[in-house]
Amino acid sequence: MTEVSLSFRRFFNLLSKVQVDRPWLMAALAVLTLIPAILATRRLGLKTDFSELLPENKPSVVEMRRVGAKLTSASTLTMVAEVPRSHPEALEKFADAVVPRIQALGPEWVGAVDSGRREIGRFLDKNKLLFAPLDEIEKVHNEVRERYDYEVQKRAGGDLALDDPPPPLTAAAIRERFGKAADKLAAHSSPYYLGEDGKLLAILIRTPVEPGSIEASRRLRARIDEIVAAVGPSQFDPNMSIRYTGDFITSVEEYESVKNDLGHVGFYGVLLVLGAVMLFFLSLRALIAMTLTIGIGIFWTFAAAKLFIGYLNSSTGFLVSIIAGNGINFGIMYMARYLEARRLQGKAPADAVAVAHHDTWLATLAAAGAAMLSYGSLAATDFRGFKHFGVIGGAGMILCWTATYLFLPSILVLAEKTGPLVPARAHLRTRARELYGIGFAWLVERFPRAITVAGIAIGVGSTAIAVQYFVSNPMEYDMTRLRNEDRGRSAAGELSGRVDAIVGRMGQDGMAIMVDRLDQALPVKAELERRRDAAPADAKPFEEVVTIYDLLPSDQAKKLPMLNATRALLVQARSRGMIGDDDWKELSPYVPTVPLTQLDIADIPEQIARPFTENDGTRGRIVYITPKEGRSVWDGRYLELWADSFRSIALPNGETILGSGRAVIFADMLLAVVEDAPRAILVSLAGTCLVVFAAFRARRESWAVLLTLFLGVAVMVSFLALKQIKLNFLNFVSLPITFGIGVDYAVNVMQRARLEGTAHMRRIIVETGGAVVLCSLTTMLGYASLTMSMNQAIVTFGLAAAAGEVACLLAAVLVMPAALVWLQQKKKPASEVTTPIAA
Repeated sequence: MTEVSLSFRRFFNLLSKVQVDRPWLMAALAVLTLIPAILATRRLGLKTDFSELLPENKPSVVEMRRVGAKLTSASTLTMVAEVPRSHPEALEKFADAVVPRIQALGPEWVGAVDSGRREIGRFLDKNKLLFAPLDEIEKVHNEVRERYDYEVQKRAGGDLALDDPPPPLTAAAIRERFGKAADKLAAHSSPYYLGEDGKLLAILIRTPVEPGSIEASRRLRARIDEIVAAVGPSQFDPNMSIRYTGDFITSVEEYESVKNDLGHVGFYGVLLVLGAVMLFFLSLRALIAMTLTIGIGIFWTFAAAKLFIGYLNSSTGFLVSIIAGNGINFGIMYMARYLEARRLQGKAPADAVAVAHHDTWLATLAAAGAAMLSYGSLAATDFRGFKHFGVIGGAGMILCWTATYLFLPSILVLAEKTGPLVPARAHLRTRARELYGIGFAWLVERFPRAITVAGIAIGVGSTAIAVQYFVSNPMEYDMTRLRNEDRGRSAAGELSGRVDAIVGRMGQDGMAIMVDRLDQALPVKAELERRRDAAPADAKPFEEVVTIYDLLPSDQAKKLPMLNATRALLVQARSRGMIGDDDWKELSPYVPTVPLTQLDIADIPEQIARPFTENDGTRGRIVYITPKEGRSVWDGRYLELWADSFRSIALPNGETILGSGRAVIFADMLLAVVEDAPRAILVSLAGTCLVVFAAFRARRESWAVLLTLFLGVAVMVSFLALKQIKLNFLNFVSLPITFGIGVDYAVNVMQRARLEGTAHMRRIIVETGGAVVLCSLTTMLGYASLTMSMNQAIVTFGLAAAAGEVACLLAAVLVMPAALVWLQQKKKPASEVTTPIAA
């Protein structure tokens, strides 16, 4: 026995003495550590944005944060008034009554109240001539000039003798030219957001209150409800109803939906795990002991997450069921050995604690270390989705192991004070536990050679399939398979769709680029359009680039002189009686009262300029780039093409503008998974090998365990290939952690076989193997609970990880024992096989 082993044995002897002699002291210590852990866990937040998965120093994340800080952070609370029959006058009167009162709440609660397009209408009506096409303006100008000159010469007595004189200056002629543009603009200038044949009216309340600020949100809603009650919608129409939607409502619903989904997955995962434990031990006190122990480990883990990370993200939010399923395995192995010592060897509780310590600490610590290193391999990557998963999962494994060996013995001792955990008639419980391993033991005894040969054949075939899977690029590019399933829209979500049909959805898929100075906006647009035009027809990266200047009339420098000259001619013509009273009455809407001046971005109404306005009021430094028509923003390959087109923009003067947004974030996520995946797998594999070699001192048992693990992993990857499950930023994690978790089963079986020899393989498989089956079952159930999630990426993670569990379990309790028995039979007659397999 090495000095290290002696040191650990002395440590556990001392620890077990304290645990047996002073169980209440250990219980008090557990409570003292649990209280702050629970409080810390309750303060653990959840961030669901995909940008939280990338490194903070990633250029796309840095740029997105910079742009996000400058864009307005106000959310929109949409008030919807509805009547069963068309009654637009009532809806309009309600809007006129309620809007001023809401606006009076002040800037702390309300930034702006938008009940229609009056402001847009006034702007367009005032400047409608500037929005007319340049060629039409030129035609009107030439026609007016020709007719005016004709009338002047005619009145001067000149005989022009024209066969085809210019048309008279009538309202119809002018309206024919200018009216088309004016009519087109009028459609966008209705004074109210009315729709559905006058049955629905929307009022958009822009508020600085963030949707996630629950208390502030409730206070704002309460104040608006008071205003609505004071106005009294029923006085305008007895059947008028008031409801609410907008991102102020729907974003909270979405956040709560994700949060509830993760909570349900975690709850059912833990419930399934504990149910499996109950079926194995058939003891309520054993179940309580295990529940308390794993509960301590879980709360410790998420308290550590609060301390070192501060929040959960979309990758780590569902770790509760995984840590419960994996972390309880140490307690299962300890409990099984403790009850075995009590039942078969007749040991007293104190002696059974010592036996359980001695016989299980090495295998379980090796398993915990391998699992921790496998999770830790993810922490070695830059992708925060992996890194945080690895940190929390790795901490969970070692903390659950620590909680087991610190507190489970004392809990068992206290439980024994109310009566033996192994009663006199324990044969039913014993037989029930044996069922977990007896089938595997029977197969190994009867068919060791056939099982070994079949295992080798399956391993070779699975390896070939796995190699082909990775060679053919296994990444998931269909981003629709990473989002939540549509399980029915909420009432607010349904109402939002109806409002969108009335109000519109500006820039819903566009990406915002933030330039440093206003003079950079047009050069950025020019460079992006050059890239688009230079791209092949089947690889155009985007549709168009929109700046605030696109909201202004085009060719103003050419239009203004002609429009003002035309205006002057018409005014002179009227003063000289060339235009009659009736025509002038119809024509006057197209004749400005004063000369027109050039419009600048400061003249654009706030409603129109809002998407291009920063939170400090600065306009014009935001440039939007829209996706290509016919291409899906959920296609990962298109996202990469789109993102690369504006990720970095070099201007003619040598300056560089960086782009970000959802497209770049998604593209960077795909790139990060591809880059970090090999590193995480290699680190996990190396760590697992080191732990196994350390546990078995690099003997042949080490190689047997590793070959068993490789068989399980190969079968797992072949399952992914055959089921056509692609790798994404969530289910990829199943590969490196399977190394550390899957090796647990082979390590425990091999450790018991090393101590007792293959002559006792039946008992090893029935007892230790049965406990291993339960360990795998709890882990599988933890993974299986993930398939109840509404997020498809989480579902595929659960399927992949569960497949790895099944494969590694069968390899550990069936193929490896069969191979050991068969090899021993080949060396000696069966009657002589009595010594341990290790020298």
